[in-house]
Amino acid sequence: MKTLSRNTGGKVVRVNLRFPESSVKRLKGASAIRGQSVAAFVLEVVSREADRVLEEEKYWNLSAEATEKIQQLLASPPTMNAAAEKAAIDLAAHVRIRS
Repeated sequence: MKTLSRNTGGKVVRVNLRFPESSVKRLKGASAIRGQSVAAFVLEVVSREADRVLEEEKYWNLSAEATEKIQQLLASPPTMNAAAEKAAIDLAAHVRIRS
């Protein structure tokens, strides 16, 4: 049986959750495929999603001032000078657009 690779650290606390029967069947099937207990599987998946949400909030939550500045720049972008045009051309050489 696989064990959690995540070091949870600290005190272990019980959390009681209620799931619809159909969800429990899916969780049991998915955890069996991974060779984990349902509790270990749920902890791993929920922890990964919590980390993703926290990271997203950490890096993408802008202050009101930053949001206003971005809106101003989008509404009236600065004029392109020669250096900016060259940078855009150089960047375009390294960008592939997938369809």
